[in-house]
Amino acid sequence: MQPRSLAINRTQHRSRASIPGKGTGRILYAVGLLWGGVLIVSLGLLWLGGAFEQRSGYSYLLPWCIATGILLVSPIVHQLYTDTFDPFHPVVFASWTYLFPGFFIGGLALIFGISEPYYLAYVLDERENLPLTFFYVMLGFAGLWIGFLLPFGRRLGGAIAKRLPDWNWRPADVVKPGLILMAIGLVNTILAFTFGILGFQRVDEIGAYDGLIYMLSLYWLEASFLLWLFIFRSERFNAIHYIVLAVLIVTSLTKSAFQGNRGSLITIFILVTCAYVMTRGKIGIKQTLAGGLIVVILLMIGMVYGTTFRSIKRDQENISMSEYAAYVGDTFSAIGSSNVIDNLSKGFGALGDRLDAVSSLAVIVSNHERLSTLEDAYGFSNNIWNEFSTFWIPRILWPDKPVTIDPAKYGDLYFNYSDNAFAVTPFGDLLRNFGPWGVPLGMMLLGFILRTLYTSLREGQPFSFWRAVMYYMLLTSVSYEGTYSATIPFLVKVLLIAFTGILLIRFFAGPGRLSMSSDPI
Repeated sequence: MQPRSLAINRTQHRSRASIPGKGTGRILYAVGLLWGGVLIVSLGLLWLGGAFEQRSGYSYLLPWCIATGILLVSPIVHQLYTDTFDPFHPVVFASWTYLFPGFFIGGLALIFGISEPYYLAYVLDERENLPLTFFYVMLGFAGLWIGFLLPFGRRLGGAIAKRLPDWNWRPADVVKPGLILMAIGLVNTILAFTFGILGFQRVDEIGAYDGLIYMLSLYWLEASFLLWLFIFRSERFNAIHYIVLAVLIVTSLTKSAFQGNRGSLITIFILVTCAYVMTRGKIGIKQTLAGGLIVVILLMIGMVYGTTFRSIKRDQENISMSEYAAYVGDTFSAIGSSNVIDNLSKGFGALGDRLDAVSSLAVIVSNHERLSTLEDAYGFSNNIWNEFSTFWIPRILWPDKPVTIDPAKYGDLYFNYSDNAFAVTPFGDLLRNFGPWGVPLGMMLLGFILRTLYTSLREGQPFSFWRAVMYYMLLTSVSYEGTYSATIPFLVKVLLIAFTGILLIRFFAGPGRLSMSSDPI
C-alpha cells in the first residue's frame, strides 16, 4: 500500500500533465520577444537603407495587417487572461504555427519590402485585392473560431469520450510496441523516398499503392510521439531511455535531411514540445527561453538547408536513393564551405519570402473568377466536391482515380510556374469553389470537427498514452497552407491509420492497469 503523500503527489502530477495552465504560455512570450527583436532589427536596417520609402506604396495595408494580427492572436490572449492557456488547443495551434506568422508577420514582411515575390505582378488592382485578402483571412479565422465555440462539437465530443476504451498503459508497456511501430513506419518511409512519394521529388503518375505507402509511413511519426511521451513520462532514466532517445534523434534528423524542405526541423520541435506539454503540463523560465531561441535557430537552419538543397537538386525529378543521398551530402558540403554571413543572408532572404502567405493568397483572390473557366481544362475545378465524393475509395480499388488538384497544374495556371507547391490555404480553396460565403461556412465546419476531436481526446481528460497520440496525429494533420479539399479527407485517413497503430500497440501492451500511467519504468 502506497503512503498517502506519495499517492497525492502522483495524483497532482497527473493533474498537471493533463490540464493546461498559464505556465505553458511563457513559450509564446519568449518566441514573441525573439521574433520581435529580429523584426525590429530587420525593419530598422531597411528603414536606414531606404527600403521602406521605396515600398511605401504598401503602407495602406498596415491597418489591415494589424487588424488581422489582433484577431489571430485574440484566442491566445483570451486563454492567457482566463488562465486556461493550451498551446495545443486547435484554434490557438492554428494561430501560432501558421496563420499568425504567415499573415501578420508575413504581411509586415510584404509591407516593408522584406518579401518581394515575383507573382505580386499577377495581383490585379492591388489596392482592392490585397486588403480583400486580409478580410478573407479574418472571415475564415472567425468562422473557424465560431465553429469551435458552438456547443454541438463539445456535446458530440463528450458523448464520444464516454465510449472510448480505458487503456491505461505504464511507460514500460509502450517501449516495445513503439519500436515495432517505428520500424514499420521507417520501412515505408524508405519506400516512399525510393518511389518519389516523399522528399523534393515528384512522381509522373500516382501508383495504386503510393497512397497506402505514404499513410503507412506515418507510423514513424506516431511511434516517435509515443516514444517521446515515454521519455517525458518516465520518472527515472536507465539504458533503455538513452537507446530510445538516440533512435529518436538519429531517425528524426536523418528524415529531415532527406525531406529537403525548410520546415522539417520545426515539425520535430512541435512534436517534442507537444509530448512535453502533455506529460509535464508546465514549462519553466529556462525551458521557455531555450524553446523560444530554438524556434528561431531551427527556422534559420531550415531556411538555409532547404534553400541550398533545392538549389543543388534544381528540380523535382524522381531519382534513386543513392543519388538522393548524394544530394544530401552535397548540400552539407555547400553549407560548410560557405561563410556564416552568406548563410545568414540566405536564411533571412528565404525566411521573408517563406513567411509571406499574403501574396500567394492575393493571387487567388485577384484571379479566381477570371481563371475559373480554365480550371476545368487544367483538371481541378470543383476540387472540394470531387475530393469529398471520391476520397473514401482506395486507389488500390480505383487505380485511375483522378487527382482532384495537381500542385504543378495549379502553380502553372495561377503562378505560371509548375515546379513549386504554392500555398493555397483553406481560405483560398473555399473562395475558389464556393465564393465569399464558402469561406466562413467551410471553416465553421472545420471548427466543429476540431472541437469534437479536442473534447473527446484532450479537453478535461486525464493523461492517456493512446489518447495523447491520437490527438497529436489528428491535430497536426490539418494543414492551413494546403487545400481545404484535402484537409478533412486527410483527417479521416489519419484517424484510421493512427487508430490501427494504436490497435497494434494495444496488441503488444495489453489493456494496461486500472491506475493511470504514472508509474516509473
